[in-house]
Amino acid sequence: MREGMKVAAKLGFYGWGERTVDILKAELDQVIERALDIPVDPGGWWHQYVCTRHHTELVFDPLEADGRTFLCPYGCEWEGEPYRGAWLVFKHQAMARYVLQAAAVYAATGERAYAELGKRLIIRYAEQFPLYPVHPEAQPWMLKGRAFHQALTEAIWATTLLRGYLLLRDEGVLLDGADQQKMDSFLQMLESSMTEYHHILTQERGDPENNYTAWLIAALFCIYAVRGESDKLKHLLEKKGGLRHHLTIAVRPDQLEFEGSIYYHVFVLRAYLIAAEMGDRMGEGLYSLRGEQGQSMQGMLTVLVRLADQNGKLPALHDGPYRRVPYAREIAEIVEIGLSVYGDQGYRGLLTHVYREMNGDNGRIGMLEALLYGTGRWDGRIGTAAPGVKDVHDGRRGEGRGVQGVWEAFEAPEASKASRALEEPDEPEAFEASEVPETSEAPETEETSEVSEASEGRGVATMDPTAGAVPSLVFPDSGFARLRTNDTSGIQALVDFGPHGGAHGHFDKLNLMLHVGHHPLSPDRGTVPYGSVLKKEWYPHTASHNTVTVGGRSQLPSQGKYMAYQAASDWSYIWVRADQAYDQGVLDRHLLLTEDWLLDWFEVELEEPQAIDWWFHYIGSGKVSGGADAVRDPGTTNFGSLDGYAYIKEHRRLLMSKDSPQLDLHIARASGPLAAVSFVPFEGTVCSQVESPGIADDPTRRMEGIRLHRTGSSARFIAVYRRGDKPVTLTWKPSGDGESLNLSDGTTTRNFGMTKSGLKERILDENLV
Repeated sequence: MREGMKVAAKLGFYGWGERTVDILKAELDQVIERALDIPVDPGGWWHQYVCTRHHTELVFDPLEADGRTFLCPYGCEWEGEPYRGAWLVFKHQAMARYVLQAAAVYAATGERAYAELGKRLIIRYAEQFPLYPVHPEAQPWMLKGRAFHQALTEAIWATTLLRGYLLLRDEGVLLDGADQQKMDSFLQMLESSMTEYHHILTQERGDPENNYTAWLIAALFCIYAVRGESDKLKHLLEKKGGLRHHLTIAVRPDQLEFEGSIYYHVFVLRAYLIAAEMGDRMGEGLYSLRGEQGQSMQGMLTVLVRLADQNGKLPALHDGPYRRVPYAREIAEIVEIGLSVYGDQGYRGLLTHVYREMNGDNGRIGMLEALLYGTGRWDGRIGTAAPGVKDVHDGRRGEGRGVQGVWEAFEAPEASKASRALEEPDEPEAFEASEVPETSEAPETEETSEVSEASEGRGVATMDPTAGAVPSLVFPDSGFARLRTNDTSGIQALVDFGPHGGAHGHFDKLNLMLHVGHHPLSPDRGTVPYGSVLKKEWYPHTASHNTVTVGGRSQLPSQGKYMAYQAASDWSYIWVRADQAYDQGVLDRHLLLTEDWLLDWFEVELEEPQAIDWWFHYIGSGKVSGGADAVRDPGTTNFGSLDGYAYIKEHRRLLMSKDSPQLDLHIARASGPLAAVSFVPFEGTVCSQVESPGIADDPTRRMEGIRLHRTGSSARFIAVYRRGDKPVTLTWKPSGDGESLNLSDGTTTRNFGMTKSGLKERILDENLV
């Protein structure tokens, strides 16, 4: 373990060290007092540890000796299978964690009781493992384990157990002859199964990029490190399906794991870092390992900083939980290792958030991940809570080179004049590039994709040469764009246009996710545990995201692209397209962000008339104003039962006429107004106020939303988001020298039109005073 032999020194050097050890000792004292033993029954599949009524994860107490009744946070009680098997997964993992914790406490204090606890639990597992059957209850698609349904879960559990064993051995805790024989037999069985499953996955199934593979490699590396088998480790490092190959094929050149899920990105990165730790023990410098297109563990950490919000919270893109303590621990582990190995203080924002999520205002104090991997006197806290930040969706903002500092290190060279100028002779001469520069149609050029070696990625951050640092950027390979300005209190946007994401992808092309300052306004909801019916019936579907559905059905698994992108310190513009999401259909979304508002212009073109729905779901309480002359549609909408529509409930409906005034949505939270959203009331558009299952950590906290509905072969939806409670004024000009939009914010009026090269601004002669 990289920091294992230095654990004791942390008590004297770091103020958080001694208090952390005291807290971890107190937890282990309860384990010793209760004489907790390992379960003799194998575990099942943790995703089934979920309430089927509320779709929330059930409560787990690691000190419970033998769980038989399982509670949901709302008081439901469940018994029997599959809950018992899922509980056993948590219990086995908790016992392995106690081994690692006992080893860390012994390394810090030298108190023999903790060494004996860790040693006892290791031997108990070595004795019991051969008695677990190859799991008969595993689902057909799983690689079957012994101690768990899945070999994947077994690999994760084994890495924790063996890291504890290695740390104890580092501190001179050795096994006697009989116990060593048990350990050797356990390792032999474990190596045999991990090797077999690695072959099946990478050779027989032809799926070497699978996230399973990373964990099978990590488990085998741990076994090799325990045995001192450097030749085997080197072979698995370089072979097809080995560590270097997996880094090359499972991580895109812009440093995101190929499934487009932050959860699985962290999941795979954690396996890599464990493998690197084992390599370090064997004299292999694997922390600097690179894939064939520059992929690296450091780059994978840095990309998390770039995608985090201002509180240091990571988005729940594609499959993945929104908030779980075990997930927070995984983030804490990889970031503590990252700080120790790479020394990048930009990681602190991430660490601050997960420690606040798990540990309140105590930062590193009491955290096992800090004791094992943390270095430095920093106590795990940055700054103070942002005003009004109180609920689970919020956190703290970094300072110094924290969350914001990374943008300064991620600037691409200035685009050439040739790439920025685009002649469009077919468009009216009155349209000239103003705040929205004319941009190259090519999504990627040699110039825009080039970044410095220090950036560790392929994000694109073009900029106006007269502006300061550019906070916006595009991930061209993974298909995400982050739009920000230097005004940290304003609107920030994240849009998803990239690859589907395979088994863990969502049908969400052109999904728009928004923050206002430190507050999430319309984040991705994440995904519930897979044992919930909502995993397949609601969360992956298009209607649960902020994008467009056609024909009442979800999009096809598909990949979009960006057509144009430009940014400066105080504005950014992107045009993204999905032309594979529906047969014979093209979806285009144009986003223009300024320091005061975000213009969202969505165009749909189809070969045949169909129902078209535009969705916007948000956190908070919304009130519609304006539209006084709109006709209240007395009908009752039947949203249907397919692709998530059955989970959407309508509260109010307005049918727009040609005389309808602008419609505004005012969104507030308990702390006050958050945002105002203004809509152009195109004739024939039906506006519905809806609600649906909410953020995945608690679907019962339902989200409100807006559905704009039209039927036809084309549709246009225009919305403008603004912080606070004062909406902008929108006026649509349908005739004359071309359709265009007047947008007045109370100080200036700007006019925009759509051209073949994207959104353009008309120069007006007058501004409001």
